[in-house]
Amino acid sequence: MLVPLGWHDDRKGTWMTTSRATLKRSVLTAGVAAAALLLAACGSGESSSSTTSSSASSTSSASAADPAAAAAAIIDPLKAKITWPDATKLSKALDVKGKTIWWIPIGDAVPVIHGFGVGLTQAVEAAGGTVKLCDGKFNPADIGACLKSAGDQGAYAVVTAFIDYAMLPTAFDALTAKGIPVLVGGEAPSGGKTNGKDLAFFDPSGRVNAMYETTSAAGIVNGGAKPNGIWATLKDSSLTTNASAAGVAKWKELCPDCPLATVDFTTPNADKLPSAIAAALVTNPDVTVIMVPVDSFVPPVMQAIKTAGKDIKVVSTGGDLANMQNVKAGTQAGDLGTPVIYTGWTYANALFQLLVGDAVAPQEGLGNRYFDSSNVGDLTLTPDAYLSNAWYGDDSYAAAFKTAWGVS
Repeated sequence: MLVPLGWHDDRKGTWMTTSRATLKRSVLTAGVAAAALLLAACGSGESSSSTTSSSASSTSSASAADPAAAAAAIIDPLKAKITWPDATKLSKALDVKGKTIWWIPIGDAVPVIHGFGVGLTQAVEAAGGTVKLCDGKFNPADIGACLKSAGDQGAYAVVTAFIDYAMLPTAFDALTAKGIPVLVGGEAPSGGKTNGKDLAFFDPSGRVNAMYETTSAAGIVNGGAKPNGIWATLKDSSLTTNASAAGVAKWKELCPDCPLATVDFTTPNADKLPSAIAAALVTNPDVTVIMVPVDSFVPPVMQAIKTAGKDIKVVSTGGDLANMQNVKAGTQAGDLGTPVIYTGWTYANALFQLLVGDAVAPQEGLGNRYFDSSNVGDLTLTPDAYLSNAWYGDDSYAAAFKTAWGVS
């Protein structure tokens, strides 16, 4: 999942936009996978919108023989509820009782980011601490002010979400100079920094790649007898560019003889996405499925499909409430959902690893659940359910994390 200029606010039930005057391209980051998001890493590249066509020679005889079966073997196990992975025990007991940890997201209005904050708060409170939210509001000035306030007010530690270190290195360094540990969440290392004793990156690169690869498998599953696809390839940063390339490569691996067009775009030029998809549909009139890397960009893709008067399947990632409702209504074929509350607990776990001096493990593995008409019907699709684990599994991970942290 990433942080777009426009998004559907599930709490208000409306499509929201953020003024570009308040944004620098370097603010936006590519991920979500969500964490689950996962959400995207900051650092948008040059705005571009292009269409190319490709098909690959055979790279896997098994996939070439039966692409649909190979793709289904990836997707079908992901339809079940998630069995949470084991929590790795900290090297020593954690002590955050009575301590205040600042949560500084790039923008709390985005549902998935808000969900991560809810999960983080639950986890920190379970360990005896408290969380103070300072909303970056997608504005570098507000983000910088939040980082400064955390230092001025004596934060015990700081967790940021989808804010590139290289965007505000002086502000980050001012915190660590005061002995305040900082976890740079949802970001790969940047600005020449690597994980250290006071600053660490909760790197989502491996998970984002896995999400985009899985989206290709979902596209093939939904592409009919002769899958013919379009990949809306996000080029905001090296993270999303690499993940988009991984998604395209997975399509070619699974279905080497299946046509595939790519439509490049960036978050700042997302308003051009409908026309770019429309152009691709003219060039490739037999398209059966479109893969969208982030739920927030499904509406402009749907707009292009409607304008073209075609019946084309759409799959995306994120598990946002609006998209889940689309899946239930049959207007979207599938969605690779991110368990936002659990992901918030993993942010807390990464911070606690930093606080006790353990290595901060990157976000790897998929950790998502795939939803389609076969498993969405019995779900309660409400804002409250979104901010819970109801769609994904139980709450057993909470006790496992607390045991790993040495807290009761």
